[in-house]
Amino acid sequence: MHLLSLEFLILLAVVALFTGFVKAGIPSLGALMSAIVVLAFTPREALGISLIYLLVGDVIAVSFYWRLAHLNELKKMILPVLIGIAVGGVMLSFLDNSNLGLTIGLMVVFLVSLEPFRPKLTELAIYHPRSIRTGSGILAGISTTIGNVAGPILSLYFLLLKLDKKSFVGTSSIFFLAVNTTKIPIFYYQDLFTLAYLPSIALTAPLVYVGALGGRKFLEWVSQVLFTRIILVCTGLAGIWLVIRYFL
Repeated sequence: MHLLSLEFLILLAVVALFTGFVKAGIPSLGALMSAIVVLAFTPREALGISLIYLLVGDVIAVSFYWRLAHLNELKKMILPVLIGIAVGGVMLSFLDNSNLGLTIGLMVVFLVSLEPFRPKLTELAIYHPRSIRTGSGILAGISTTIGNVAGPILSLYFLLLKLDKKSFVGTSSIFFLAVNTTKIPIFYYQDLFTLAYLPSIALTAPLVYVGALGGRKFLEWVSQVLFTRIILVCTGLAGIWLVIRYFL
């Protein structure tokens, strides 16, 4: 597929629109977006492409919702997340394209499968907040580095905190902007950015804003219960497909 062909630009345009929608509407579906990109590119290429669009979406989402973020909670997660990012950076050195795709899929499926245990996890979070926060931060750091799929972990953690949907999006947007910015030197060192794709990405990046406007409208419309269900179902399906794809 030629880098400036109509087919290639349409593919990236869809990624850009979906990224904007996800970032401003349902941040947890970032895992689904990453899974979709992995289906069209090699897993290592997909990581670099996804990160660029995600950063654009993060900036837009923060401009929409930063006033609603729970900054105190985010400050407590800084050290665990940085530890997770460092561990994830080391893991990238040992994962090839095939194993990376399977790892991303298994991670997503595992995290979504924890949903039936959310009442128990909520109880643990009440009595052991530091342990839950530390574990969530480290796992989020690892998963965002090796697959841009920290969304399910953050979703479960923020749902444990009983954040309403707008505070959820606001807190998530600041978290991901900070974390994704931190990942740039790691991805560069791991040679995950494909320079040949940059002109096509630059042409389609403005569509992230268009998608974000749609995501903001969707967030106004959707109920809290439906919001949570959409997060879990779509993310789980994306992870399952990545696992199945490994064996095809």
